[in-house]
Amino acid sequence: MRRIWSATLVALALLAIPSALSATTKTVDITAAGFTPKTVTIEFGDTVTWTNKDSGAHQVLADQLAFPTSPVLAQNQTYSYTFTKSGSFGYRDALNTNRRGTVVVRAGVSIKTAPAVVRYGGTATLSGVVSSLAAGETVNIDAKQCGATSFTRLASVKSTANGAWSAPAKPVMNTVYRAGWKNANSAELTQSVSPLLALKRVRARRFTATATAALALTGKRLVVQRYVKSKRTWKAVKQVTLNKSQPGTPPAVRTSVAFSLRVRRGTKVRVLLPAAQAATCYAAARSAAVKA
Repeated sequence: MRRIWSATLVALALLAIPSALSATTKTVDITAAGFTPKTVTIEFGDTVTWTNKDSGAHQVLADQLAFPTSPVLAQNQTYSYTFTKSGSFGYRDALNTNRRGTVVVRAGVSIKTAPAVVRYGGTATLSGVVSSLAAGETVNIDAKQCGATSFTRLASVKSTANGAWSAPAKPVMNTVYRAGWKNANSAELTQSVSPLLALKRVRARRFTATATAALALTGKRLVVQRYVKSKRTWKAVKQVTLNKSQPGTPPAVRTSVAFSLRVRRGTKVRVLLPAAQAATCYAAARSAAVKA
């Protein structure tokens, strides 16, 4: 039972995955001597975070107000700004104009995806912005599926107003995407895919669990849970191993297991595929609940 609970906690912790982001954050320390580093170079769409490491107050003020002015920062307070335009941006300490810094933003293209995790057979939306902020720019989207060693071209799209672009994607397993514009490539991001997990009551105390994916998941262990109404929580009751696979509509493969479960009639039951079992080509998955 201890092993079952361990698998359940891992699965529940990793079923909630934050939004996929490609941008990174660079830090600049504010000290009595000035900004460190004095010049920071970032990619288009990246964020700069200023941290006041001095005992005195400081304020970040951009030349020509090229980006929003920070509040007055006390010791250990921070200010962050995400740069959505390329170029060189000078700034100074509004409370000590002799201290200056520069942020250099390379020309490029950003990429993000929503939702962060799609179920097998679902569609994600890739989107971003080119730093020229112009319409009509050609953006190439490349994909590298789990297990592949190189990227392949997925699509080419045109940017619209304000340089925005978007494209649908229907990955069948975890896939790395990147966007290309002119000579620049975006950072790479991973679109996570969870198998389609289904649970069916066959007859009294008999169930079948099926995982649909682009790969056979034979040998993967599922955690079976029942709902404890009095405590309003799910409790792990056993583990079962997927042991039978058959082809579906290409590239789908359905992998299943039949099992028995002694629970009170009408009890809600579901199955989980923990992240450790789904890896590396899939994300954790959870079936809908059925009544015993």
